[in-house]
Amino acid sequence: MKKTEFYSTIKFAKHKKGNKMIEILRNMWRRKFRTFLTVTGITIGIFAFTVMGSMALKLNKMIDGGKRYITGQITISPKGSNFMSGGGGATLPLDTLNKIAQVDGVKAVAGGVELSLDEPDPDNPTGAMSFGVPPTIEGTDLESSFKNRNWQTLDMKEGKMIEKTDPENAIAIGISIAIDKGWHLNDIVTIRGREFKVIGIMEKTMTGPDSYVMMNIKPARELYVASNPFLKSLKEQSEQAESLTAKQIAALPEASRTQIIQAKSFKMADVSTMGAVSWKDGANSETVAKRIKDQFKTEVIVLSPKQMGEVIDKASATMNAVVLGSALLALIVGLFSIVNTMIMSISERTKEIGIKKALGASHGSIALEYTMEAGIIGLLGGASGLILGVITANAINEKMASKGAEIFLLEPNFLISVLIFSFVVGIVAGVIPAFRAAKLKVVEAIREL
Repeated sequence: MKKTEFYSTIKFAKHKKGNKMIEILRNMWRRKFRTFLTVTGITIGIFAFTVMGSMALKLNKMIDGGKRYITGQITISPKGSNFMSGGGGATLPLDTLNKIAQVDGVKAVAGGVELSLDEPDPDNPTGAMSFGVPPTIEGTDLESSFKNRNWQTLDMKEGKMIEKTDPENAIAIGISIAIDKGWHLNDIVTIRGREFKVIGIMEKTMTGPDSYVMMNIKPARELYVASNPFLKSLKEQSEQAESLTAKQIAALPEASRTQIIQAKSFKMADVSTMGAVSWKDGANSETVAKRIKDQFKTEVIVLSPKQMGEVIDKASATMNAVVLGSALLALIVGLFSIVNTMIMSISERTKEIGIKKALGASHGSIALEYTMEAGIIGLLGGASGLILGVITANAINEKMASKGAEIFLLEPNFLISVLIFSFVVGIVAGVIPAFRAAKLKVVEAIREL
């Protein structure tokens, strides 16, 4: 210990009650390069935690909204289809939907059509990477009395939601669609080669509907059939078959005759890629779902609200573990850097600790000083990391906002929690070194003075 540091230590020890914070800052500044490196380690960890945490908040917000909607109905899809895309041309016939409506406990049934808003790009058949729900056409049966039990209405930013009295070309669009496509109220827009009029723009929900184009199920069916080679061919064969008489059909070879008979049975009203079922008041949704499953096991796939909720919860838990786990890993590295710095600091300041104890400093005051020093290092790193994280998240959000796909959700409570967390991390990291310092014996500490 230098002579000036020796007298400085005695001076501060005598006035420790009024100058504790000044002494802590002085000690940090005295080893400023090491302090800088330690603060940088915490900064990186908190930066990662802020960015990844705000991303997790946004994803959870979207998932919660989707969960609230999907658990407000019993969802059905045609057997043999890919549930998420209605693949392979599999559809739900109107007759099947009408029969499901007669099941005990069922209040209403509605068919629906889902398909991508944009036609596939031949040069990029897999499509561009999408954060969240991709732009989707939602064909809705406006004649049905079906209402989702958890989400019956969508607030409108401009205009109104489509109704059965509106023209078939009327659409209501999500805010992300409006921003991404540059569509405005009353615009005439082209979707898959067909013109539609925007009569409403929905309020931002931060969930699936932000990326929806809501339209009458009739034009949605026509767009879906036109996009599906199997159904398109079947429709064309059906139209050709209508011009044939029974005598002409009977004269055809058996294979052709069978094909024509099948084609004649095609009806646009049978084209639904999914169905939604609501249950009566007092009925149990799981019981109603089981009845539908038992009675139509060869025709439809039934997903109850409980099943859908469990699938969503599992996906959410996995996502959160991956997102936050990577951020915590960076934070743990920062925590160990504080521990290392404090241990080295104590070993260098052994004599200083001995002098303070000789002048009457208690075990508690020594432990508190070093614990607070670690906490301040954590707080400085936390503040720096938080500021960088907020700047980065806002910059990316501004860039993505033009596409209606903000990635981060920065909530005040979360940001305050991150700052407090960084201070707590510093405190926790400094506890063991601090108590190690407090246990030093005076004689051993000042032996080499």
